[in-house]
Amino acid sequence: MRRAVDFFGRAGFGYTLNPPPLGRESVDDFLFGTKRGFCEHFSSAFAYLMRAAGVPARIVTGYQGGEVNPVDGYVTVRQADAHAWVEVWLGARGWTRVDPTAAAVPLRIESGLAAAIPRGEPLPFLVRADMTWLRTLRFNWEALANYWNQWVLGYSPERQRVLLNRLGMPDANWQALAQMLFWSIGAMVLAFALWLLRKAPPRDAAHALWLRFCAKLARRGTPRGAAEGPQSFAERAARAHPRGAERIRTIASLYIDLRYGPAPDDGAVARLRSLVREFRA
Repeated sequence: MRRAVDFFGRAGFGYTLNPPPLGRESVDDFLFGTKRGFCEHFSSAFAYLMRAAGVPARIVTGYQGGEVNPVDGYVTVRQADAHAWVEVWLGARGWTRVDPTAAAVPLRIESGLAAAIPRGEPLPFLVRADMTWLRTLRFNWEALANYWNQWVLGYSPERQRVLLNRLGMPDANWQALAQMLFWSIGAMVLAFALWLLRKAPPRDAAHALWLRFCAKLARRGTPRGAAEGPQSFAERAARAHPRGAERIRTIASLYIDLRYGPAPDDGAVARLRSLVREFRA
């Protein structure tokens, strides 16, 4: 086993994701010909050597390494971290792990896939180290996905107790939960109502004063028609109340200017308010 490991370490093997094609005797072609491949080539060739020497051997597949997400501290293991190694049977120790890839290309184990591939060969898009913005975006997206998995898809009674402890309810019962739900819904309804009030259109002060003026005339027997404009109504009201005709026309003219003219100023609105307040039909 040691001789085989030494051979992999000094025979000049190279790591690549695009190995050259092998012939009918694939192990011989790899060991003594191309000498370029990835972990499956190394592990299968090593297991073949051990079995040929009478040593029981088997190939094991799994994952080697991972990447710590700086956003949330979790370790992400990707398909690019997939790996294959060998276990050999030693009488005194039983099944013993041997990684021929580590002997042939130590960079693959120590620094990851990107460091082991020769310069110029294409890399998987997500393992490229030269695209900082993409790595930052991926870290944040994976942290969000992990948060969703932990707190939504994996929301268990244990996590519920942790959340309640953070909210100051270490020994919550159904009465406390119902009370918390009631106040939470109440707060949401209040916030929504305040938002609606804030979004409500501002009240038209001139129109409100005009309606008050029309109500005064209606109480004196001159109601405004539903389809009657302010000028037509003012003329009809002036004829019905000749002693207040001039003031009626003044109020109507000022209202028309405020309602349909340029942006009203506070002085004109205050004058209309004073005229309406003092008007007596």
